[in-house]
Amino acid sequence: MRIEDITLLNVLTPDTRRRVLVMRRFSAGETIFHQGSETTGLWVVLNGRVAIEHFGAQGNLTTSGIWVAGDVVGIAGLWDKSGYPGSARALDTPTELVWIDRQAALALHQSVPAFAMTISQLLAERLRLVQESVASRQGRPIILQLAIVLSMLGRKTASHVRLTHEDLANLIGTRRETISRVLQELQRMELIEVGYGDIFVKDVARLEAMALEPPPRSHTP
Repeated sequence: MRIEDITLLNVLTPDTRRRVLVMRRFSAGETIFHQGSETTGLWVVLNGRVAIEHFGAQGNLTTSGIWVAGDVVGIAGLWDKSGYPGSARALDTPTELVWIDRQAALALHQSVPAFAMTISQLLAERLRLVQESVASRQGRPIILQLAIVLSMLGRKTASHVRLTHEDLANLIGTRRETISRVLQELQRMELIEVGYGDIFVKDVARLEAMALEPPPRSHTP
């Protein structure tokens, strides 16, 4: 993706982009920033994919998001300089990002209204997605949770979801073996096609409809 195609960066003048944007390139598996480390600035994905991973107090790993070209990463601690809530790991070779120093980003937020408005819209969208994801997945069988995740990722990646079974397990908070079994079931339903490290969403609309099915009610004796 070109820098000019990203809304947050397109509102900046060419001179400003040349002054504040720093190009960074990573290989698959490389850490971009570590959980708990001080927020140094904003990251914007140009090419490749980035996984945000959170290690719990007991050492359990949860993937809280997969970000693709055009996505902005590292907003959470921009204003209070708090640590990154999760680690960012490159999933592809190459994964290319641009970085804006925290002070430069804060200055742009104050001096460029369109930049500030885009940041506000991104934060509002993130909050809505988190709330919807938690509400829609709570109490649902794994197959419906996976349908929600695959339908959302399918929309973002033109139906080509390049994640391992372990990546998906970390996104949902379950075991890799469970994900493998559920993926086979979705494939039998002709909703997806599973390859090695690749999942092709054949029918996003049907997956979304499946994801909207109400969770089973619990019955008390």
